[in-house]
Amino acid sequence: MNKTERHQEILNLLISKERIEINELCEMFHIVPMTARRDLKELEEQGKLIRTHGGAALPPEKEDVNLPFFQRTKINSAQKLAIAAKACSFLKAGQHIFLASGTTVHAFAQSLKESIPLTVITDAVNISYELSAFSNIHLLSVGGELRPNSLTLTGKIAEENLSHFQMDAAFIGINGIDRDGNIYVSSIVESSILNVLFDRVPDIYILADASKLDQKDFVHVGTLDSRHTLITTKEIPEICLETYQSLGAQVILA
Repeated sequence: MNKTERHQEILNLLISKERIEINELCEMFHIVPMTARRDLKELEEQGKLIRTHGGAALPPEKEDVNLPFFQRTKINSAQKLAIAAKACSFLKAGQHIFLASGTTVHAFAQSLKESIPLTVITDAVNISYELSAFSNIHLLSVGGELRPNSLTLTGKIAEENLSHFQMDAAFIGINGIDRDGNIYVSSIVESSILNVLFDRVPDIYILADASKLDQKDFVHVGTLDSRHTLITTKEIPEICLETYQSLGAQVILA
């Protein structure tokens, strides 16, 4: 079997299993680990898979920010729930936390129903509605102008109100983090809220599945550093994992 045929068989295996390990490839194709890793690297460069620790996985489906918000919540929903569950483990009773807009943060907000007592500040209408029925949550909304597609409250009112709060941690979503650790969102008005958070909040938790990594978007809002904890999925590209950790960010795999 030549390399081209082997590559196609690897992709066929991935489609059926969604995830493969280096040792599986070595046994199946009678190749050494170096050859298997080189095959996966070449296929990753073609955008056909994502290398993971000891193997590879299919790339997660990418979110289209032009889709209606609640339609986007159904994309990569299992990954979002896993990230939300992992994020809950970082909470402490009595904390004052900020929840930004985004479908993964929305999943996190839903998971707070049975959590410890918290004060939550948010700029997201959907999260305010979700948390309004939770007896363990003291809820505050920053107000502002509504962006319908993201259900986010933005503008000077939101930014000024947010500046009055002292917060222990913020949980945010993003549109992309490139392989150099630069963080991106799609909107200038939403980036202003994140800039306030980055200036004022000591611990920033970024909730993003692997489809958002090794990606860029319209507005650059900062670069990963030791204040950031990225909670993502195991499909994170190896080059991203190594770079993000070298910048001082903590990377948690859900």
